Amino acid sequence: MSGQPIVPFGKQFREKYFKELGKDITPVNHGSYGQSPSVILDKYFEQSKRQYHYPDEFFVHKIYDDYKNASKLVGDFLKCDWHNVVFVENATTAVNIILRSYPFSKGDKIVIPTTVYGACGNTIKFLEQRYGIVPILVQLKYPLEDEEIIEKFDKVFKQESPKLCLFDTVISMPGLRFPFEKLVELCRKYDVLSLIDGAHSIGLLPDLDLGTLKPDFYTSNLHKWLYVPTGCAVLYVDPKHWHKIHTMPVSHSYLDDSVTLDEEEEKTRLIDRFSFYGTKTYSSINVIGDAIQFRKDICGGEQAINDYCYSLAKNAGQLLAKKWGTSILDNSKGSLSSAMVTIEVPVEKFGISIKFIQQDFGAFINLVYNKMFNEYKTYIPISVHNGKLYARISAQIYNELSDYEYASSSLTEVLEGLSDNKECQTLLAAFSKL
Repeated sequence: MSGQPIVPFGKQFREKYFKELGKDITPVNHGSYGQSPSVILDKYFEQSKRQYHYPDEFFVHKIYDDYKNASKLVGDFLKCDWHNVVFVENATTAVNIILRSYPFSKGDKIVIPTTVYGACGNTIKFLEQRYGIVPILVQLKYPLEDEEIIEKFDKVFKQESPKLCLFDTVISMPGLRFPFEKLVELCRKYDVLSLIDGAHSIGLLPDLDLGTLKPDFYTSNLHKWLYVPTGCAVLYVDPKHWHKIHTMPVSHSYLDDSVTLDEEEEKTRLIDRFSFYGTKTYSSINVIGDAIQFRKDICGGEQAINDYCYSLAKNAGQLLAKKWGTSILDNSKGSLSSAMVTIEVPVEKFGISIKFIQQDFGAFINLVYNKMFNEYKTYIPISVHNGKLYARISAQIYNELSDYEYASSSLTEVLEGLSDNKECQTLLAAFSKL
């Protein structure tokens, strides 16, 4: 049963628990970088001071037990064995650890969707250029039904016999939920390794159960939706792969794949490798428990958080779609949306062609974002997908519907103003000659 927040979610909650957010800022993009409550940041700084109080004792005698405790907490949250859970700086780091540790052979194939996160896509390119790994792309053009997506991967698995498949829980841009549970099952059917980039998942998607799902590898940022300070991500590795996965950088804790420990040491092999491989701050890891407790005691629990954020995201998405005369990007079951919603932006109504945007998207978003940052103090990430421009909004417990009214109006004004912007006109003129 859902509890109730101590203070009503929205502006009142923001004022009391998210004091670091600037009063002149209208934040509608929680999904990109996350945000920590003030009380968690206070705990974070306390942990930093603890580290500096007696560094020798901290690094030699304190971090291991703290690390194990954090693994147990996140293991409980993800409903999996805590021995399978370690921590790194962010999900991109975790994906790199898996892809650059696993002993691939030249010619091994890795399947990725065309919507893969850019940094992870670049890692695949690195493996291709450096080691001869063969990337196989699955073309995804939304809107799509979950069944259509799985059929596409099924066909590729049959034809290509890949070694590994990398896929999301929630795609970054456009911000759409991916049928990752079904794809893990498909990977298992075809004996393909499953690597889940769940950067958006823990704290966002309810009822995550890795103990039942049993992917080969999974990662999620804890600093996005779980309120843990930057940068902290969980990395889950199935025990059958522990010998093949190594820290980045490789350091004092390194063991060759062939080294076998005694039974008790093997139980903590993964955590023993990752708990210390170089001096860094452990403050984010050490406040994971505080963040989880905040969600229980102050927010009323996971269901209360999800109920508010999902409902607000849906209402905000409908607000923007009505204002712009477009629609939310979703499928017939409404399964693509979460607390992040993606809405089509009618750029043609603002006198801007999608062709122009596609030809130099970097220049276009620089114009848009600079004005939004400097003049409006808000930010809505935008992207081009399947020949359309989309805006992605995130809903959080410190938001209210008025935030999206203001942010969307700001984006509208920026786009309307670009037709009179000399820099934009110069770009448009240049592209019209191509």
